[in-house]
Amino acid sequence: MTRQTRYRIASGLVPFSPCADRFMAGGYRDAMPLDEQIAAMARVEGMLGIALDYPAQFEQDDAAAVKALYESHGFELATLELGLYCDRRFKLGSITSPDPEIRRDAIELSKRGLDLAREMGAYDVLLWPGQDGFDYPFQVDYKACWKLLIDGISEIGSHAPDARISVEYKPKEPRAHCFVRNAGTLLYLLKCVDLPNVGATIDFGHSLVAGESPAEAAALIAGEGKLFQVHLNDNYRDWDHDLIVGSVHLWETLEFLYEIVVSGYEGWYLMDVFPYREDGLAAIRQCVRNTERLLDMAGRIPRDELRAALSRMDAVSSIEALWRLLVETRPAH
Repeated sequence: MTRQTRYRIASGLVPFSPCADRFMAGGYRDAMPLDEQIAAMARVEGMLGIALDYPAQFEQDDAAAVKALYESHGFELATLELGLYCDRRFKLGSITSPDPEIRRDAIELSKRGLDLAREMGAYDVLLWPGQDGFDYPFQVDYKACWKLLIDGISEIGSHAPDARISVEYKPKEPRAHCFVRNAGTLLYLLKCVDLPNVGATIDFGHSLVAGESPAEAAALIAGEGKLFQVHLNDNYRDWDHDLIVGSVHLWETLEFLYEIVVSGYEGWYLMDVFPYREDGLAAIRQCVRNTERLLDMAGRIPRDELRAALSRMDAVSSIEALWRLLVETRPAH
């Protein structure tokens, strides 16, 4: 089976999961087995790839069975995410845990995930050190933890030099402060690691919560040749709500995608949304439609006109060009 798509859009299977939170630990809908989740995602027009979590989504099925399952629906494996944040062993950190045995467990789990990703033909591997951080003053030795983080990611990256490893940043949650909290901190980490196969994931919502301009963050990361993966969603800048793409910050999402397009990015656009109360299928379909529309608009922005306006810091001309584009692409009545 071959899926017809215009862009390399992918998603994890969260829209078809229970979508639990701390108030509804059992989730807002019934759980679905993996095969039904993938079959449901296959009903989303424009979806080319899926993202899977290791080891969570491989506990009952072996890699060959899971690969046969998603390939039967015409999907590619866009990314394999390493489970360094959803295991209680890592509550005080995974790569920076104060327990050397737990640190070793996190590194070895990551290596096994890399081996599996290569076996399954994943485009890249997502590494999010979400539990690596702190909650209180005087809780951690910052220098020691940063050395552990750099050394650990260096060891993971060196294990599979032919695999693309994409590190994601987030300012907070599940820790009150995550070590890898913004674009600048991540670029510092990547500079210290200094491996060509280790790059950056930029999540639009995480960038908003970090107080950044997502477009500027994307430009800086892409300018260093480290833009490996892009996540799309939305929020109100105060929390990582993972709302439908383009539902709150329309202009900033467009600017973000424009910077990514002009950078020559060839990777995946991953939908990272949690439709707690919405119908999961309807929500992910809307995310794909909005992403396609915004990428279409980003491709139609008159670049010469915009560059001229940017060179003068002429916001009025930029705004007029964008509004003209929006009006001209408005559906006819």
